[in-house]
Amino acid sequence: MTDFFARLRAGRSLALVLVAVVGAGLTGLSPFAPGSAAAQSLPAGYSQPAPVIVRNDLGGDVGAFANRIRAMAAAGQTVEIRGACYSACTMYLGLPGSCINRKSQFGFHRPSFYGVALAPEEFDFWSRVIAAHYPPALRDWYLREGRYSAGLRTISGAQLIDLGVAECHRA
Repeated sequence: MTDFFARLRAGRSLALVLVAVVGAGLTGLSPFAPGSAAAQSLPAGYSQPAPVIVRNDLGGDVGAFANRIRAMAAAGQTVEIRGACYSACTMYLGLPGSCINRKSQFGFHRPSFYGVALAPEEFDFWSRVIAAHYPPALRDWYLREGRYSAGLRTISGAQLIDLGVAECHRA
């Protein structure tokens, strides 16, 4: 299932490089659900890799981000978001063990194909892929409001921490 999103994209008419963000569960499943490869425990004696520091990431292809995040979760990798994180970058918010800085800024907008609006079924599908990577309160907001914004809607790290996203306690 590692290349699930790559296969999905290949089967669709668009290569869908989405600089969009947010959504709700893909068929109601979390990408890190119990029983998934990403949720399995690490082998004994395995040391947790150092967190990846994310700063000023403008996002990119949603499917590629989803595959990267799934592989990171399977490896026990986490991220610390310390700067601007826009579009598909916000999908890191669902990576288990990851955290954010209060001063970080997060940008959300509708899924698109290089800025061009998607057909309704594509819009809904990719919105839900994105949203599946968000904590519940953010997922609800994105599906209700955020995914309809053509422009970038920013939310501070402090606001997301108030919604239950883990705060980083290191510099």
